[in-house]
Amino acid sequence: MMRSSTAKYLLYGIVLFVFLGIIYTNIAGKKQDEILKQDFNQYQQVIQLIQNNQANQAIKPLEDLLEKYPDDYNLYYQQGMIYSGMADFEKAASYYQKAIDIRPALLQDATFTFRMGECLYHINELEIARDYLTIQEAPKDLENERKKILDSINNQLKS
Repeated sequence: MMRSSTAKYLLYGIVLFVFLGIIYTNIAGKKQDEILKQDFNQYQQVIQLIQNNQANQAIKPLEDLLEKYPDDYNLYYQQGMIYSGMADFEKAASYYQKAIDIRPALLQDATFTFRMGECLYHINELEIARDYLTIQEAPKDLENERKKILDSINNQLKS
């Protein structure tokens, strides 16, 4: 049988342990919240740079975010968009492929499949480009461009 003073000390120890755990969890949570807030702000700055046609300045901050969040398909998608806009279609296709590997549902996104097909067309991966471009129609603003690329692919593959 345990003495009452031993039980009392044991109870105080457990209460102290729980109390310290709550304090630690609160402090760690606040630090994590601050880091996530900083990263979100960095992502917003990246988007702003892209929208202001300063995409080349967004590459490094986006790479930093990719190091922290290697499973975030959207970061790869954005990096692919940047490289596509800079006409570095090989890098763009590589980033788009990483986005697909993480989120295969992107293949249902008409804009995405157009962008991937366009990149593959520019790096002369014509058959794969055609596959991407024929998965579905592109959004209305890109449909004419999709048809032109498909015509070009079909002409090149015939010769």
